[in-house]
Amino acid sequence: MTYPPELLKNFRQSLFEIFKNAFEHSYTKHGIFVCGQFFPRKKRLNFSIADLGVGIRGNIYRNIGKKFLPANAINWATSGKTTRRKNSGRPGGLGFQLIKDFITLNGGRLIIVSDSGYWEFSQGHPLTRDLPVPFPGTVVTVEINTAEQMNYLSTEVDLKNIF
Repeated sequence: MTYPPELLKNFRQSLFEIFKNAFEHSYTKHGIFVCGQFFPRKKRLNFSIADLGVGIRGNIYRNIGKKFLPANAINWATSGKTTRRKNSGRPGGLGFQLIKDFITLNGGRLIIVSDSGYWEFSQGHPLTRDLPVPFPGTVVTVEINTAEQMNYLSTEVDLKNIF
């Protein structure tokens, strides 16, 4: 399989967009929280970005007035849609789409919990369900398959040219 040459750069930009969205769209005073763990035997690297804000559903309603059930709001947000105003001059809505492309190629997983919505993307397909107890904010977890030996994971990071 041939991987797009800009995949690693796009992946980094997408991660940055998820961090930026957690900060900008959560409307929380508590900041964002990030953690990660490497599982050498399982050959997985997991990291999570969490906030205690309004959630994806709350952000969509607050910015564009659309009402969704929590899981449907996550579906909407991960399908390339954006709450950015068209004439704002700022790009948006690509973070989740590019992460999904990477996850599909890598064999990893993307999990999003927001309010009482649960959304998981793996093997090229989403799975949604409602949680019995809502989470007060949003958590995005990216699971990377480190057993994957394609060169897009093994290149050095040039911190001066991350974008």
